Amino acid sequence: MTTYDADVVVVGLGALGSMTLWRLASRGVNVIGVEQFEIAHDLGSSHGSTRLFRLACFEHPDLGSMALHAHELWRELEDVSGTELLTLTGGVMVGPRNSELIVGTRQAAANAGATVEELSSEDLAQRFPVFANTDPSYVGLWDPNAGVLRPEASITAAINAAKAQGAQVLDRTKVTAISETTDGVEVHTEGRVIRARSVVVAAGPWISKLLDLPHLTPMRTIMTWFRPTAGALDVDQLPVFIRHIDEQRTIWGHGGIDGLPIKVGAPDNEFNIRPTDPDTIDRELSDGDVAGARDVVRQYFHGIDPEPADSYTCMITFSPDLQFVLGPREPGSKVILAGGCSGHAFKHASAIGDFLAGSALGEPPSLRHQFVSPERFLSPTQNTYTNQQKAEN
Repeated sequence: MTTYDADVVVVGLGALGSMTLWRLASRGVNVIGVEQFEIAHDLGSSHGSTRLFRLACFEHPDLGSMALHAHELWRELEDVSGTELLTLTGGVMVGPRNSELIVGTRQAAANAGATVEELSSEDLAQRFPVFANTDPSYVGLWDPNAGVLRPEASITAAINAAKAQGAQVLDRTKVTAISETTDGVEVHTEGRVIRARSVVVAAGPWISKLLDLPHLTPMRTIMTWFRPTAGALDVDQLPVFIRHIDEQRTIWGHGGIDGLPIKVGAPDNEFNIRPTDPDTIDRELSDGDVAGARDVVRQYFHGIDPEPADSYTCMITFSPDLQFVLGPREPGSKVILAGGCSGHAFKHASAIGDFLAGSALGEPPSLRHQFVSPERFLSPTQNTYTNQQKAEN
């Protein structure tokens, strides 16, 4: 009979892993979390001081219910930790009336039972003068349930809550291999082998290296901050926003909060987002890395200095359809995948962690999960992953 070191091991304690650890510990599960760096480090995908939160998530119709559950759990984690993690600022989505951003936001709000308010371009400029350069044919959708999350504080709060409920945490411990056995899993580190009934692999951009998942692609990306040309421009004057550029590209961000400058994410180009190896990522910045953000700030905003005040690297792991990859690697597997953040997972991380905790324990799903199931990338005739690219949503 196998002697288990834990019921569940969680590999990687960034956004998804830390929340999974907390949700497992809250169930009274014997769980071990393993992180190759220090907790809340800045070397992966879960750093950068702020992340956007929205209920009306245009990226998929089923994300609204996920965001609702996440909101409840963010508030629960705030209560447990005594730390403010989510500040609702409201948010505005700006674009042509028939664009995917506007149409998708309306549909997502309806699915989530949320209300959005339409603003004309004139209304938008009057309410938020920073949008004075908006195309007259564009509209804005005001989402009062949008806001800003604090990633490092959220991860720290989840880890501390999990430890308080009995979880073991092994930081600065690198996992070298993960294997399934007839009655569980073995997680190999540089110093020991941890045996458990199941494992949740939330290794961010390293997940495709640990488990050979060729359809998950780590990408190097850039975060940029800017200062107003005069006075302050905080989240009251520039709330959470997403602005249409074309049907393939948007820009996003928010005004100053917690003493930080204005955050603006540039549309993708070959300089500010490209495939990378997470172990050898180039963290040095060139002028080309920030040129896209500089250009969109100059073109689309009024009252913001287009020269970046600060910038640094981050990583995103794309799936072919830009949706998450959550659940058993294949039917019946004890290896639970938590990957494919695709640049929009942090807002949902608390709900995703709860779903992954349930998956590891064989519980009924706590959210609509078909659109994020790893089974969508399995060959229909054999249990191997395909690397076929899907059309983007």
